[in-house]
Amino acid sequence: MLKRLSILFIFFAVIYSGKSAAQNPAAAVKDTNLSLPERSFEVFWQTFEDNYAFFSLRKIDWQAAYRDWRSKVDANISDDSLFSILSQMVGPFQDDHINIIVPGKKQFTARKPSHFMQEFPDQASRAKFWTMVDSSLVRKGFSQPVGIGPEHRGKNLFYFSRSREWAYLRIGRCFVSRETVDSPKVDAQLAGRILDSVLTQLQGVKAILLDVRNNIGGNDEFAYAIAGRFASKRTKGHSKQTRTGGYEEFGPLENWYIEPLGKRPFNGQVIMLTNDQTASAGDVLAMIMSVLLRVTLVGDNTLGIYSDMYGFELPNGWQVSLSNQRYYDADMICYEGRGTPVDLVVRNTGQDLEKGSDPVIEAAVLKLRHVNNSSAPR
Repeated sequence: MLKRLSILFIFFAVIYSGKSAAQNPAAAVKDTNLSLPERSFEVFWQTFEDNYAFFSLRKIDWQAAYRDWRSKVDANISDDSLFSILSQMVGPFQDDHINIIVPGKKQFTARKPSHFMQEFPDQASRAKFWTMVDSSLVRKGFSQPVGIGPEHRGKNLFYFSRSREWAYLRIGRCFVSRETVDSPKVDAQLAGRILDSVLTQLQGVKAILLDVRNNIGGNDEFAYAIAGRFASKRTKGHSKQTRTGGYEEFGPLENWYIEPLGKRPFNGQVIMLTNDQTASAGDVLAMIMSVLLRVTLVGDNTLGIYSDMYGFELPNGWQVSLSNQRYYDADMICYEGRGTPVDLVVRNTGQDLEKGSDPVIEAAVLKLRHVNNSSAPR
């Protein structure tokens, strides 16, 4: 069974096209006389009832949802109507790890409203956003960022640049490639080797701007491979539990630790840039980096969907995912739905494109200057 399915829906269909389409058991339906649409509804509802981890946190009355919608499903309901009903049932969860896929036709994600996506609603505006980020860096004395590592959807794994004193490193996903995502440990080792080569080129800098805005997620192992390059000692990163029974019944805690990795872990200041599209394993990366000394988070809270995705298949062949785990930071705080909090809130808006300046980069540079000035000898 694939250990981690925590990638946003932009990559979810890729994973589910392969061997993991029905990686977890769906609930059994005892009534053998039900029609296919009715069985699919019952399996959908019961599998959430048995496995979803956040009914209370997200204030969802799942029993009421059954009462409201079950009578609308019968043998004659169309696929479109059934899809609409299931989507409406889970839409209020606002959990981007809840997905419904009709293979080859359509999909629904129970998305949480996003400030960033409201301000940059299409691919064109988001492309302009990154052009604006790069130009802001250049004006601050950084070189033009260059990409390194395998491409996914036309984007390299890492982008980096440097100025005389500082460096900039962008990580847009937490997996190396489609070929390695199913092998998290191999993927993490490869990511670490590529990052080590980047850090070698950045030797001598006093601080790094680590930009994980719009990180689409991937593997926790990848996140730990990154964090290990900034750790000076073994440090608890996070804990997690998997739901095993009733709504509040969970299995034993699984503790994860950041280990110093690479020949020379970076020991300077790190300003981590996040926003509300830093998701899934990106959420985790921000959360575990926040426990390290010399790390400051600037931007906006991350999206807040930490759990691995529990994927299962309905009797009609549709594929579904849900969140069945609770993640906690090193202090046993669960940030599900809220996202990893930042130390300094700075949000991007569409007006940034008109001004041609990234206020998050501006705030990060000011923060670094303040840190440098306050640490200078008097």
